[in-house]
Order: sequence, then structure tokens, then C-alpha cells
Amino acid sequence: MSSNDIYNLQKNSDLKTLKNFKILISNVKSLKDKTWGCPWQKIQSHKSLIPFLNEESSEFIDAIYEKNADNICEELGDLLLQVMLHSEIAYENKEFELNDVIKNLNKKIINRHPYIFNKKEKVSLEKSQQIWGNIKNSEKEATHIQSSISKNLNLKIKNLPPTVGTDKITNVVKEYGFKWESTDQIFEKLEEEINELKEAIKSKNDSDIKNEYGDIYFTLLNLSNFLKINPESALQKTNKKFLDRFSIIEHHAGDNIKKQTPKDFQRLWQIAKQKLKRKNS
Repeated sequence: MSSNDIYNLQKNSDLKTLKNFKILISNVKSLKDKTWGCPWQKIQSHKSLIPFLNEESSEFIDAIYEKNADNICEELGDLLLQVMLHSEIAYENKEFELNDVIKNLNKKIINRHPYIFNKKEKVSLEKSQQIWGNIKNSEKEATHIQSSISKNLNLKIKNLPPTVGTDKITNVVKEYGFKWESTDQIFEKLEEEINELKEAIKSKNDSDIKNEYGDIYFTLLNLSNFLKINPESALQKTNKKFLDRFSIIEHHAGDNIKKQTPKDFQRLWQIAKQKLKRKNS
């Protein structure tokens, strides 16, 4: 196939996409129509849709791990619907509209990749990340409101899930030199926090127990950030691994599963662990 044929195929695909996108815009406006729209859709707000955005994101991640292209496609559609609904809500509230979302995204893509859109220059992965980070920081400085780092961070993480908030805090403060130098440092801090939690448990002080547990969690999230591991994805894998092992335990124990002692469960757990290890090797 010639390059000209490929270009024409891509062009036709893009035209079909634009046509379907126009239909999607019309459909979402119909959903939100004040007279004939969906009663449930009409009462939604940015805040009320948050649980559904979290749910759709999780289902999309599941589809990726399952390597199911059809599900990935479907879940991406559900995520796109969330973007469309939030944009329509913002339009109704006279905040912004879908065009602003797309325009801002295009501007960001172009501004942060000058080697593609300005210079047509090939760069290494490391160089591209450096350029992206420098431009992002300069954009922040240009729109920065004069206030403390901690105050700005408090505003940014106020409505974020705590794990996302911790990641944002860690990424911002390390730009100012407040960062870990090695995993050994983090493990030392983790050991310190675990000992403090043990002491809090001994003292039976609920407030201290909660605080020290939070410190351990915060430190673990710092470790995932340092290792460039997505903690949600890692936990999702562990949840699946646990249930796979528990499924084997259920099979072995049968109807007597509720009669198993803690010692029995430990024995069955080792059996399940070894069985899955052989299966995956």
C-alpha cells in the first residue's frame, strides 16, 4: 500500500470520526435538554458524577489488565461520556464549554511538545520528559497566585482522592529539593512509622493509632512514587491474586470452609500459593 493510500484511509477515518462526534454532541445535548431530556441526567452536577467517573476509570483499568480490546473500547466510550457530560454541565452553568476543553488540550499538547510542532526535531525519551517538565513548570509560574506552596497544594488536593493527593504533594515538593535519595531512606522511615504505630496500639489511643497508620500509608505511597509504581494498579493486582488463591482454598475446603481454623487456612493458603506459582511458571 502506498503512502498516498494510507493517507486517504486515515483521512476517511478522521472524517467518519468527526461525523460521529457531531452526533455524540447532539445526543448529549438531547440527554440534558431541559424539556425532553433524561430526568436523571438533568439533575446531575460535577460533584454528583464523581462516583461514576471513579467507577468508569476502574472498569477501564480492569479492561486493560484483561487485555480485552472490545471492553477497552467500550470503557473508553464511557469515559468520553463523562467528559461530555461535565462539559455540558459547565456550559449550563456558564463556566466553560466543550470547545474550551478541546482548545485548551490542543494548546497544551502543542506548547509542551515544541520539538514536534515547532522544530520537527527528534529527541530522546529523557530529553522529551525534561522539556515537558520545564514547560509545565513555566506555565505554573506564569499563572501562579502569590501564596505559599502548602496553601496551593491544600487547594489542589482538597477534592482529590487521598492517594492522588499524596502523589501530587510528593511530586511538587521534590521540585524544591524535598525528596528521597534512595529506597533505603524510605524503608528506614517506614520502620520508624511502624514502631510508632505499635506504640500507639499499646497505648490504645484511637487518635494516635489513626495518625500513625496514616503516616505509614503516606510513606508507602512515597515509596511507590519513588519506584514509579501506580499504587492503585499494584493493589488491584494483589486483590485479584488474593481472590485467585482464595478460590483454590474454597475448592479444597468445600462445604467445610466455615469450619476451618486459622491454622487450616494457613495450610490451605500455602497450597493455593504453590499451585498458582506452578500454573504461572
